[in-house]
Amino acid sequence: MSFPERKNTVYLIGNIAVSIAYFMYIAQQYMALGPAPTNDFRFWGSALLIFIPVQVVTRVIIHIIFSIINTIITQEEEPDVIDEFDKIIESKSTLIFYHVFVIGFFLSIATVFLDMPPFVMIVMFLLTAIIAGIVGDIARIIFYRRGV
Repeated sequence: MSFPERKNTVYLIGNIAVSIAYFMYIAQQYMALGPAPTNDFRFWGSALLIFIPVQVVTRVIIHIIFSIINTIITQEEEPDVIDEFDKIIESKSTLIFYHVFVIGFFLSIATVFLDMPPFVMIVMFLLTAIIAGIVGDIARIIFYRRGV
């Protein structure tokens, strides 16, 4: 397995683990509010705002830990040069990420149109961000494996 494949596999696993842990935490917090919380928008809005830096910080931490462990195990450092192949893979996987995210965004907005409770829209938006990230990581792994 090449370095980029290993790196993106670790990112994928980390993304899934952090997302599951965050959703379990948010679900516990929501259940603790009671049967019909009056501050639904405030709770879910803060959950969404907190999720973004949590993902960014964990991605940075995972990158640092992965680089250290990979260097210790393989005795080779992370390549500094990004070639055209890497740029093509990055742009294709980013495009896939954006497509999944936009579809999920419109589906979450559609829940308002269908007169569903507000938390459904924000939960769908959170799930969209998670699923788009996972799909983007999987796309990178597939592109590296098959060679674009």
